[in-house]
Amino acid sequence: MGAPPRPCQLLLLLGVFLLLLYLSSRHLPKLSLAACVRGRHRCPWLGETLPKEEEHFLVFLQPGPASAPAGTPTPPLPLWGEEFDIRQLRRAFSTSLSPRGEILLREYLHGWRQLLKFMEALGTAFGLISRETESKISIMEQHQEGPHSLHYHTVQSMVKFELASGLVGFQSLPAHQPPSGCRTLLRLHRALKWLELFLHKLGTSQKDEKSSRMCAEAYRVALAPYHSWWVQQAVALAFLAMPSRQELYHIIVRGEKPAAGAIVLTTVESLSRVYNVTQEVYSAHGMLELP
Repeated sequence: MGAPPRPCQLLLLLGVFLLLLYLSSRHLPKLSLAACVRGRHRCPWLGETLPKEEEHFLVFLQPGPASAPAGTPTPPLPLWGEEFDIRQLRRAFSTSLSPRGEILLREYLHGWRQLLKFMEALGTAFGLISRETESKISIMEQHQEGPHSLHYHTVQSMVKFELASGLVGFQSLPAHQPPSGCRTLLRLHRALKWLELFLHKLGTSQKDEKSSRMCAEAYRVALAPYHSWWVQQAVALAFLAMPSRQELYHIIVRGEKPAAGAIVLTTVESLSRVYNVTQEVYSAHGMLELP
């Protein structure tokens, strides 16, 4: 999709921003900005009903009664994304690559569950991206639990089965068919490259570097070529609300310790190995550009 003429771009971008601002202001609860963004806990998006445990968290953040004693210490805000565990992420992707060079889908999806928690920790503005990722993971899990589950044990067995059964849909997927596993995994595969590049930049970054710039650079390489101009502008706005580099290190390794960068880079190596094998499988069958 070609970009609109340059004189229109700023007006279009401004329109997207104002629309997002208007919609979010109508549906967000009456919480402070620090609670929703700086505290990194999710606010309801476009009228969403939050799970009960998140409702409790939002109630906890509401200002206390006027009669509360002055000087009462405010409990620290729980970090949204505190369940993310980089050790589990590294373990899942390491074990997803079998000695025979096959990608075990169950372990691969376990790794993506951890990456989903990490994406959620990037801030409220990434809610739509997280939800889209969640839907792709769920589709793959449904394939693993369906009538053809034996064929969805590894990436290689899935590709072989769907190609032989005519389920891939190189041009388009018939409406009556369930979402193709190969096409769905390709979306996760592309996003994995984005997160791999971003984490690598984070692991090798200096203290004064901006996380938003690192994330944007990784996005331009890995995902932007597959997104429309409109999506690219919306994502660019989301990057502006990202936690700082220091906050990200606190989410990932509970603080910037001497070995923090090495921990991140070791994890990146696990992601990279799995990505490269998957890339080879898709390339061998001409499936890297599936619609």
